[in-house]
Amino acid sequence: MTTFTNLHKINKIFYFTTLGLYLLVYFGMLFQIVLGIVQITIGIILLTKMKELSKEKKRKIRLYWILVVIDFFLILTNSALGNDFENLISFFLFPMVIATYFYFLTANITSDSFLHAEWKNLALLNYEVDPKILEKYIPAGTEIDIWNNKCYVSLVGFMFKNTKVLGVKIPFHVNFEEVNLRFYVKRFENGEWKRGVVFIKEIVPKKAITFIANTLYQEHYETQKMKHEIVEDDNTQTFIYQWKNKEQWNTIQLETEKNPIEIEIGSEAEFITEHYFGYTKIDNETTFEYEVQHPGWEQFKVLKHKVDIDFQENYGHDFEFLETAIPTSVFLAKGSAIEVKNKRKLEIAYLLTQRGLNYEY
Repeated sequence: MTTFTNLHKINKIFYFTTLGLYLLVYFGMLFQIVLGIVQITIGIILLTKMKELSKEKKRKIRLYWILVVIDFFLILTNSALGNDFENLISFFLFPMVIATYFYFLTANITSDSFLHAEWKNLALLNYEVDPKILEKYIPAGTEIDIWNNKCYVSLVGFMFKNTKVLGVKIPFHVNFEEVNLRFYVKRFENGEWKRGVVFIKEIVPKKAITFIANTLYQEHYETQKMKHEIVEDDNTQTFIYQWKNKEQWNTIQLETEKNPIEIEIGSEAEFITEHYFGYTKIDNETTFEYEVQHPGWEQFKVLKHKVDIDFQENYGHDFEFLETAIPTSVFLAKGSAIEVKNKRKLEIAYLLTQRGLNYEY
């Protein structure tokens, strides 16, 4: 582990030095040669340690070397032909693409996680709904997870803090708000039930987050202007999450006590907060699964709450009824550090096999 960490630190120093020198253009281009030598050396070291790495990491290292070989071929070809523009691409632009890919690779070399972050101050407003409303949103291989004969959807507002994607903090994308509408499912595998959530929509203030989540995980992210506020007095604290949709501000507001309390085992609050998988419906035969790891949470007792949301405008006609619905329960979870594992593609044949069934194409 220490070796891999030190290799990334070396890579990080030379990578960001190159980016800084690119402000001076000529010196950046020259130092990029040094960066290339350093990264190729690290790449060779990683080849000698392949046995310690997962199959996914091995595949990514092999891809790095394929890109390096392609670039060397382009350099030799374009130099022989004297193509100035193609030389610029093969000598400088394409190598920086490879260098960036390799930087992210070494940053996350010993982990199978896509994201590390903290989820803080989670406002959870829970509504009992007719399961039939959710049928078309249920991913293949999962089924609705019921608690005390109740089917829930939850409106959740919270803060992302100290966010790292593939081990790297992206400037201006470290701390931000999210509001999502979700429901609860379970999936049977290897003799036990996995409990997870399905998102109807996730709203964030950063377009890059929306692009990455929708592209890589095929989630349902949307970018809106957002803001949050925490107001404290001697005895209480108020958490406010807001987002703007078509010139209208939507608001979630919870007033709580200041001292956290435990979430009781077997309680409704435990059911809502203790789902450790995410499921995404790709089509009727394919589901993405990813694991979310975090410790058990504490909660703050909610004294008052306010919801001012245009549910139809934000979530469509299926959820318009929530505008007049009264939440069955409202919680404010303190949150913690979390880790989101890389996604896993599940095909219907595999899903049915887990249930002891057969599927014929």
